[in-house]
Amino acid sequence: MNPDFLPPLQVALRALGEFAARHDVNDSTLTEIATELDRARSLVASARGNARANHCLRHPGGPVDPTVPNGCLLCGTGQRRPARPMPEGVRPVEVLRFLEEHGQDAATDRYGAQAVTRALALGDRHPSTQRPGIPAELHDTEGETTE
Repeated sequence: MNPDFLPPLQVALRALGEFAARHDVNDSTLTEIATELDRARSLVASARGNARANHCLRHPGGPVDPTVPNGCLLCGTGQRRPARPMPEGVRPVEVLRFLEEHGQDAATDRYGAQAVTRALALGDRHPSTQRPGIPAELHDTEGETTE
């Protein structure tokens, strides 16, 4: 069973329960009841199957957030909380040197987690690999970065 469908199913069942309080039933009310029944049936069928409540490719089994276009709470949280901006003029080479000398915590405090992560990711790449938005570093014959 997929528990992601339980909250919307609860809403559909509550809506059906509210129809019992109405005393006048006409054709339009019956149409509304039929629509809610179809919705509840569809949600039960989805909860039984392996269908996902969110449509996120990065977090297919992740929690649901109905306010986000793809329904993924994890992606929605990232969109609502902007990343800490990269410090101006900080080069990945600088961050890597500081990281080697002082450690991960000190580098994170000084440059921020995003700069440290970016420097570590770029540090594993060959120096000649051009990346969009990042100027190529100058290297001497021994592979050291020159400034």
